[in-house]
Amino acid sequence: MSANKGYSLHREVPFLILICMEPAGSGGLETAEKRKKETHYANSMETFILEKENGRQTACVKEIPASLRGIVIAIHGFTSSKESPTVQLLLQRLPAVGLGVIGIDLPAHGNSVSREEELRIEACMDSLQAAEEYASAHCGGKEIFYFASSFGAYITSLYISQRPHKGRSAFFRSAAVNMPDLFAIDRDHLSDAERKMLKELDEKGYIQPSLDLGSPVKVTAAMLQDLAENNLFEKFDPDRYGRHRIAMAHGEEDNVIDPKAARRFAQEFHIPITFYKGEGHSLSILPGTAEAVVRQASQWFLQQDE
Repeated sequence: MSANKGYSLHREVPFLILICMEPAGSGGLETAEKRKKETHYANSMETFILEKENGRQTACVKEIPASLRGIVIAIHGFTSSKESPTVQLLLQRLPAVGLGVIGIDLPAHGNSVSREEELRIEACMDSLQAAEEYASAHCGGKEIFYFASSFGAYITSLYISQRPHKGRSAFFRSAAVNMPDLFAIDRDHLSDAERKMLKELDEKGYIQPSLDLGSPVKVTAAMLQDLAENNLFEKFDPDRYGRHRIAMAHGEEDNVIDPKAARRFAQEFHIPITFYKGEGHSLSILPGTAEAVVRQASQWFLQQDE
């Protein structure tokens, strides 16, 4: 793998660390003609609803170019939605290089029918599976890719480890590799905030944490148990249903998902990872970073065509 412009490459066997010194140059995505196409795509996005096997529904948005090279399923992070800036940027940029995009609302998220379903790991994987089946059925058998952010990357990692699927290439942005740790409680050493959370859980049957990321979502005791039983370092098995190409991008200053945890995960599973200097969990603090991440992902997906 070669370093992109704007990156210095450090080889640390058995995985690669790409240190982003500054957002990469604009490259081909910034041409006037492609900007014109992106404006058209931004005005023609289509929303639709998928019925899941459990009877629940998943709200989706899609943008499919006429000249299609592959389909990217975009899976948002915790408390986010298909309306997130990242998913919207994917919808605006990727069609210009021949990649269709399908964004979904995970259960209990978004301002849609998806919000009515209880947040459970299996339910999240059901939503991803429904989107993948739709892509497979309606997009001419084109290659399927996964672009997953934070909690979405946690779900996607479990999905490709536990269920048969079609995609073989994934890009994880700010992956919540230690998601269960964010909700772990040591009942022998409770903080005031944890006591308040447990009281709320006992009284209401759920808590509504936002983690300072977005609109709070309902997290039930059952979901907390799901998380406790699904440590990604133990459950991740990317080769169970065939080999995968996976890349990661992470902020060096991420205060939600510890960069050390991301580095450890990448090292254990031989995944190339890019750390963006001066960036936090959103990977959008510095001008140009969000665009650089999307560009990096599109290049990763399209390498297979070259």
